[in-house]
Amino acid sequence: MSNTNIITLDKGVSLGLIENSKFKTNFISIYFERNLKRDEVTVLSLLASLMQSGTTLYPSIQDVSKRLDELYGMGMDIDISKHGEKSITKFVFYSISDKYVDEPIIEDVLDFVCEVIFNPIIVDGNKLNPGMLDIERENLRSEINSKINNKISYANSKCIQNMCKDELFSIDTIGYVEDLDKITAKDVYNMYLEFISSSNVFITIEGDFDKQNVKSICEKKFKFRRGDVVKIDREDYSIKSKDVDYITEDLGINQGKLVIGYRCGIDYMDYPKYYSLLLGNSIFGGGPHSKLFNNVREKESLCYYASSSLDKNKSIMMVNSGIEIDNYERALELIRKELQDLKYGVISDLEIENAKKSMINSFNVSYDSVSGESSFVYNQFISRTNLSLEEVIGYINDVDKAGIVEAMKNVVEDTVYFLR
Repeated sequence: MSNTNIITLDKGVSLGLIENSKFKTNFISIYFERNLKRDEVTVLSLLASLMQSGTTLYPSIQDVSKRLDELYGMGMDIDISKHGEKSITKFVFYSISDKYVDEPIIEDVLDFVCEVIFNPIIVDGNKLNPGMLDIERENLRSEINSKINNKISYANSKCIQNMCKDELFSIDTIGYVEDLDKITAKDVYNMYLEFISSSNVFITIEGDFDKQNVKSICEKKFKFRRGDVVKIDREDYSIKSKDVDYITEDLGINQGKLVIGYRCGIDYMDYPKYYSLLLGNSIFGGGPHSKLFNNVREKESLCYYASSSLDKNKSIMMVNSGIEIDNYERALELIRKELQDLKYGVISDLEIENAKKSMINSFNVSYDSVSGESSFVYNQFISRTNLSLEEVIGYINDVDKAGIVEAMKNVVEDTVYFLR
């Protein structure tokens, strides 16, 4: 992160400035970080939508759109996700660099960003954008109800919900239909006050700009109304699996979705162990070079797809596969065999080499993509690791077979979910 400066703007508010002249666009991301709470997620989703639906200066969607056009086609988007057991609300703005327009616009762009963040429409002193609430409520209802249409995502989510049913990790960040009709414009306003005053905030600006000028503008304009900033709790990654929980859900679909959840129990801040686990996951099911792809999908022709993924914060591994309904037992047997082979050290030098190349290439491609460096910087910052890309690649290259075997021995099956 040699070309990244991270400064503190206020209590719990950090700013990362990243000079990147490879692209013609400046990217501004504002991350609001909170602990996941079941009673907050639905109102947070509504709040984020309402904040981009209108502001004091631009009170309608049409006014917002017109101003974006005036700023040379500036773009705006929101994303709500979870990072382990943290809720992340991300506002993204992108605009052309000053070097490619007739007059500097970076200050006007940041004025608009601040307008969206600090000046939502408030009616009667305690209602946030009530005129748009019903519209956004129905939009969110449709979005929640449509999740079942993506059966891969639905099956993975249901496995996690069952596997982590007594943990914050099971909470769905998009929200819950049963909460929608209870939420008022006053509730959204109160959430906004809490959101602005107590969230941990990280702002990244990446692009081709004058760093000192942008720093000065940000220090002047990003004035958050700070209260007591929430303390972000570290996830419990050491929860032990007990007996395997088997769950079958019948929706009458043609292609079954088999999802297996595993507990790994490895601290991602223990870098040698974590990157050994990450590489082990890559060899197991991380791409076309993996055992699941080559042995279960290709050689056995048993799965339409088969892959594994790792959540580093909770140290949970998930296997997702699409199978014929009648192949459930055989698929489960073969997936388990591939994991056992890793634990017994049935790993070739070529598999390790291919996995390292795949992972390093993935990091490099992501890092070199539009806004990729700012995403990398933020993920390191929120994890409290603050590694550089070179350090991450160094840890990957240092992993050996013995480290992979030792890490994979920690992987214990917890939940098997089958959607049929």
